[in-house]
Amino acid sequence: MHFIFDNFNDFFRNFTSYIPVILAGVACMIATLFLAAFLSKLISRYSLRRTKDPLISNFIGKIIWAVIFILGTVMALGILGLGTISNKILAGAGLTTFIVGFALKDIGENFLSGLILAFSRPYRVGNLIECEDVKGIVKDMTMRQTTVEAENGKVILIPNSMILKNPLIKYAHDDNNLRQEFIVDVAISQMHEAMGLIREVVSSFTFVMNTDRKPVKVVIDSLNSDKVKLKVIFWYDLAAFKGSRSGSKTDIMMKVFEQLKEHGISFSG
Repeated sequence: MHFIFDNFNDFFRNFTSYIPVILAGVACMIATLFLAAFLSKLISRYSLRRTKDPLISNFIGKIIWAVIFILGTVMALGILGLGTISNKILAGAGLTTFIVGFALKDIGENFLSGLILAFSRPYRVGNLIECEDVKGIVKDMTMRQTTVEAENGKVILIPNSMILKNPLIKYAHDDNNLRQEFIVDVAISQMHEAMGLIREVVSSFTFVMNTDRKPVKVVIDSLNSDKVKLKVIFWYDLAAFKGSRSGSKTDIMMKVFEQLKEHGISFSG
């Protein structure tokens, strides 16, 4: 019993003498986390002002955070007297990277592809792109995937490696203001009134272009003895448009139909 008590006293004295070292190691880790967060945000903001590109600035910020965290962890282990462990961590980093990279080949491939795309910048948010039969407006870009909204309103996630490996079509800036159209059948006797009303209703939406180059058009598509088929053509102005294209087209059509009905104009879709 006396032997156990003596061992406990020795252990307690050793632990007590080691407390300042433990506190120093903990303080080093806390300082590392605060420093990593502060510098990563600071450098991200600076990069954003210089590059005007959130993807690159976020990536640089994450790299800075990771580097500071690894260095701080190694320093903390050294303070705690675990220098051998920290050396093994650094020595095994290359092997670990190889093993993880091989096991997570697809994720690593998409990440590296995203890194290449981040610095080459073949497209930006708001551009209209097409790759492997997938066509849509770029809504978001990360290091792993690019998110686009297709013409039918579906949101599609394209792996970055797919974009890098296959031909990419980026449509000209003017084509980003996408063309939309729909058909309305009205009586011939009410044709002129209907055309003016439809043009006025469609133009009232702020995200619809109505300029000399891209006016709202209502043209005759075909006619028969008593009815005329009107084709309504308009373009979205993506600088002012933030919602779903398919949903917004439905809103426009509903308002057109409501106004035609309110003005006593008979119509059919």
